[in-house]
Amino acid sequence: MPKDIIIDCDVGIDDALAIVLALGSKEVKIRGIATVAGNAGVEKTSENALKVLEVFDVGGIPVARGHGRPLKRKLYTAEYVHGSDGLGDSNLPRPKSKLDSRHAVDLIIEEAERGDLHLVCTGPLTNLASALSKAPHIVEKLRGVTIMGGAFGLTPYGFGNVTPTSEFNAYVDPEAAKMVFASGLKLTLIGLDVTTDPTATLTKNKYEKLIVLPSRGAKFLKKISGNLIESWGSFSLHDPMAIACVVDPTLLAVKEYPVDVETEGLITRGQTIADRRPWPEVIEFKGKANVAVSVDGARFLRMFEERAIKGA
Repeated sequence: MPKDIIIDCDVGIDDALAIVLALGSKEVKIRGIATVAGNAGVEKTSENALKVLEVFDVGGIPVARGHGRPLKRKLYTAEYVHGSDGLGDSNLPRPKSKLDSRHAVDLIIEEAERGDLHLVCTGPLTNLASALSKAPHIVEKLRGVTIMGGAFGLTPYGFGNVTPTSEFNAYVDPEAAKMVFASGLKLTLIGLDVTTDPTATLTKNKYEKLIVLPSRGAKFLKKISGNLIESWGSFSLHDPMAIACVVDPTLLAVKEYPVDVETEGLITRGQTIADRRPWPEVIEFKGKANVAVSVDGARFLRMFEERAIKGA
């Protein structure tokens, strides 16, 4: 049986590719998409989610708009990476389909209460934190939460991409991340420690081999990421890796750690900490998560190619 998921996302380039990977994976069934501000404003990320579904002729998946700003801070966005439209300045046509009437927080709560739901978060955690505040009982309802976020310093690649210590999603809304980390949810954290592993990176050479394939997925990849690959030379498939982990958990090795998030520092705002001290009071800490410490990069890239590009 496939795992039922909601994808809670700030649809930029890699979020869009994560949705496509999920659509191409029979191991998961998307019960809904919740959107949040992050890579771009929530109006754009919501519209982008609808655009992705329409490009791949998918209907019947509710898309609910969520929070347009972090819990306590001004919004910090990443159009400098994802383009002015959030999808690489691809100028895809405006979607014809409409957003669900529910707020994303209510979508998450209602679907969690239905049961048998796994949440995949690929943006700032504002929606999930709000859902936990409004309906704390969903901690017991959700089967698990897989989060793309954080930089834990557990591999040579586990450093920040906004500050020296902070990953984007945690940096945008550290208060939300802190609440989620301490919630008692069954968390799996896919951070920059693994998503930026060179063996899992889409290099320009690999990219050029993919975009010539005769598939809708290849055309979509070229349209939304052409500017990015030209500017950066390669890019990491952060959010698709979170989906891949749900599809096949054996792709990644994880280790349980007490985890926390820095909310007060200037340079360290949004820093995520995996506490490695072997002391009893640390080991018994409430806020624990399975943190990814390695990835089979070659196998991950094959999954991405076969399901999001060739098969889409």
